[in-house]
Amino acid sequence: MKVVLVDYLSPIGHIPIINFYIKKLHNVFDNIYLEDNIKGKVTKKKKILYLKINSNIIFRFFQILKLFKNFKKQNVKKIVMLSYEPYIILLLGLFMDLSRFKIFIFEHDTLNQKKILKFLSIGFMNKKINHLVYQNQQKKIIETKFCRKAIFINHPIIKVSTIKRFNRKKKIILIPTRHHFKKKLIESFVAQNPKFNFCILVKKSNLKKKLFLNFKNVKLKEFINKEYINEVDAIYLPLDPLVYRYRISSWVYMGIAYNKKIILENNSIYRFEKKRFPNYIILNKKNNINIKNSSSNNNREIDKYNDLLIKNFKKIINEA
Repeated sequence: MKVVLVDYLSPIGHIPIINFYIKKLHNVFDNIYLEDNIKGKVTKKKKILYLKINSNIIFRFFQILKLFKNFKKQNVKKIVMLSYEPYIILLLGLFMDLSRFKIFIFEHDTLNQKKILKFLSIGFMNKKINHLVYQNQQKKIIETKFCRKAIFINHPIIKVSTIKRFNRKKKIILIPTRHHFKKKLIESFVAQNPKFNFCILVKKSNLKKKLFLNFKNVKLKEFINKEYINEVDAIYLPLDPLVYRYRISSWVYMGIAYNKKIILENNSIYRFEKKRFPNYIILNKKNNINIKNSSSNNNREIDKYNDLLIKNFKKIINEA
């Protein structure tokens, strides 16, 4: 029974996750299909096949249609998609019978209600498709609003090398913003915690605007290397609750990998992750934050978490 792994989009931000599944679960798949733009950035395996996907949605659709028809010819039975476009999958179902496959699709930002076309397309996709979700709110909306099957699975925690930091007079809190964030939350958080220095990760347009530089203890960066995360003491996530109600933030899992405290507002992500990672997740109580990072190595804890993820993933695929 042939099983394939597909990520025809292969976003740059997915490379750590793609590598995780290749390293830990490559034996589960007969072939792995990735976008050509990440060739050289992923673990080398003979079973990886690279696709040159067109940026035009019409041409891209016909490429994916051809790929799925080849799966039919090859007698592929199970397809796991690390990312997907709802309207592409919807159209595929109009051109061929997807029910002949057992399809599993990972949900990332596809449940963003601000992206109306993507969001509504989900309800019209083939009903037998299984949605793999990273948090309970995703599972709830897929099952209740769309009446579709949703299966919870853990998001990988990618192990990293951590180093001991020198004691500083002022601790540093990293605030990654990039796309979806609440400006007022950041301003309030910085103002109520003057004893800290802050590094705010911003996109180029906000860097030019000199956003948040009215605070003397704030530095702006467009990019940081992963080694810099070792230098910070905590990570504050000023998430837009509308955008993140039905998705997770990968910064939570990166922070845990680096053994950092993650400071969140009282929202659905905080309530979900606090139950799972009580030693890492801190609630912003609108007063001075007290940060005490663990000096112990958390590799064993991460290994246990990832081992359970792998076990559950194999069970989901094998029992389908």
